Amino acid sequence: MKVALLLVAASTLGAGGCANNDISLSILQMQAVSPATMCVAMAMASAGTVGRDRGTLDVSAVTTTGYIAVPIIRNNLGPNGTSVEFNSIQLTGADVKLKNPEGAPLALSSGPSSFFYAAAAGRLDPAGLAAMFVEALPAPAAKELAPMIPAGGILTIISEIRPVGQHQGDQVVGGAIEFPIDLCSGCLVQDRGACPLPKGTVAVTPCFPQQDDPTVCCDDATSGQTLCGGVAPVAM
Repeated sequence: MKVALLLVAASTLGAGGCANNDISLSILQMQAVSPATMCVAMAMASAGTVGRDRGTLDVSAVTTTGYIAVPIIRNNLGPNGTSVEFNSIQLTGADVKLKNPEGAPLALSSGPSSFFYAAAAGRLDPAGLAAMFVEALPAPAAKELAPMIPAGGILTIISEIRPVGQHQGDQVVGGAIEFPIDLCSGCLVQDRGACPLPKGTVAVTPCFPQQDDPTVCCDDATSGQTLCGGVAPVAM
């Protein structure tokens, strides 16, 4: 994946505690958290780290959680060279804006198209990296958009994400990254009919059942439930 480093110009405000848009923070890439990584987000961005250019959200599997994005955040400040480090940033979350591919804000009745998502990602030292989990598309918005998905197709929205933190009493808002999310209905949930699944089926449980990775399911006649991933029985 091509690493994207998007920054905005510094804007200094005189009063302490005010928002300060600058280049202190940036998103290096969106992390691909999957069963292959044991569902762990690694705070690193390099040629050997799998990134994600866009996401897929299956609205048929959305319950209380929408699309979870995992940006890798970098503190671009340099060390101050003293025994007490003043250039660390306490990450507090992310500002999110939901747009259509043309850049217009989404008109949503379920909630605002621009919002702050709180995420306790910890203290980030100068030049340090941290992974942050951000609900880039809330579940209510995904459910509201579901009827607009073409039959058998996708509906693409853009989630613009900016990291937010605290530095020496001031709020810092870093550079934005625009992350496309493809909405579908039933594209990730693969129902194979009655349980058990065919012999040899590898039924991996995805980290987030509603997004990115396919989920193999079967219908259990005994319980009347649809069993997916690792809980779905496989024929011996």
